[in-house]
Amino acid sequence: MMTTMMTSRRLDMGAIERKSAMVENSKMPAKFADWSREDRVSHLAFRFIKTPCTKAIDEALTELFWPAGLDTEGEGCFVIGQTGAGKTTAVRMFTDRVYEKLRTEDPSGRWDRPRVFGTDLSPIVHRTPNGLRRPIAVVWVDPRPRFNAFMAHTALALGIDLGSRFNFGQACIEVAVALQEQQVKMILFDDVQHIVEAEMDTEGAGDVLKVLAKGGIQVVCIGLPRALDLEQNEQFERLVADTQVVVPFRCSIGDFPQTDANGRAGTERQRLTPFRKFMASVDHRDGNRSFLPFDKPSNLSTPDMALRIHQAGEGHAGKIVKLIKRAARGAISDGSEWITKKHFEDAYRKSSRCSDEANWFRLSFDEVQNRFGSIKVKMSPEEILATAKERDAATLKAGKSTKGGKGSRKACKSTLSDREKRDVEDAIAGRQ
Repeated sequence: MMTTMMTSRRLDMGAIERKSAMVENSKMPAKFADWSREDRVSHLAFRFIKTPCTKAIDEALTELFWPAGLDTEGEGCFVIGQTGAGKTTAVRMFTDRVYEKLRTEDPSGRWDRPRVFGTDLSPIVHRTPNGLRRPIAVVWVDPRPRFNAFMAHTALALGIDLGSRFNFGQACIEVAVALQEQQVKMILFDDVQHIVEAEMDTEGAGDVLKVLAKGGIQVVCIGLPRALDLEQNEQFERLVADTQVVVPFRCSIGDFPQTDANGRAGTERQRLTPFRKFMASVDHRDGNRSFLPFDKPSNLSTPDMALRIHQAGEGHAGKIVKLIKRAARGAISDGSEWITKKHFEDAYRKSSRCSDEANWFRLSFDEVQNRFGSIKVKMSPEEILATAKERDAATLKAGKSTKGGKGSRKACKSTLSDREKRDVEDAIAGRQ
């Protein structure tokens, strides 16, 4: 009777197939200039660049994934980092690789990547004549979770509707049966910091995660650093095998060769740092397989551009890529052959709500070096209005006085020596 009831409650969550908008490059013109704007933006949306952090996370999750189900208990793993660090992207790169691998090994049936509301992560679903398999399931933790809702969303990720009222013990049995029938190996929980921030009972949430791990499932918790509070559940803490921290790129002015006043670099003598390699990869030209959908390079790895981009993105790969993509869309929209500093200036102003004086892409290169390592503070709506009024007042006075026009910039002059400037490491990326 229990089996019949569970079957009637199963939901076909894979019915809505995730349709990829990624352009098939082999069928497209060799030059991006011959592509439509829509195709170029779609191309950009599905490009990822590997970093030391994404590589480490891929290796850690691979070590969890392949032996799943071979032991009586599963294990847990945390993937944590600040907002915009690239946590979800790193895990997504892992799931995309696993999806292609599994689909190649077994081309039978139908493979799906259904969407999950609230996250960029997608589960892996395989429909065969013998039933549905779900190697990887995904749960998004909503901002105001409650214990029953958390359990219900976890069950829903397996296609089970527990209804508005359910018994926890009965729900555990239904979930356990579904895990076995669907041959689930791993469950990803995105934004798990919501559990802590909403002051949900971490012990109760840990019990849900423990139930899954006890069933032989590998449990991956993705979120901000506060997510680690889930380890307050001692039984779940015992099952945590690894914690991966996505850290921002370290960068200093000394990472680059000596430059002139315009940011043009001299002879290259030092090895490229991970951040410089990352920027070079983003801008690398490889026909229509390039990351950026432009036929000409945007010179993003030069000191003049790389230092600005690093500071604007606070060293976080996720924020940096988001900024680059926004600037790229601006360049595609106005028909430019590459991304210019002006495109970055506009994209950064809109996203950060910064003043012109704080816009990294409006400063001279000398000012960029002087300010390097300073922390950007986003302007509040009130400050934006106040700044606008100040500009209006300054415009009215412009005809009466020409003094102090650049006073605000002069006030930012650094007291460091040239040697000290080149040895300063970014306070955000290196000293958080």
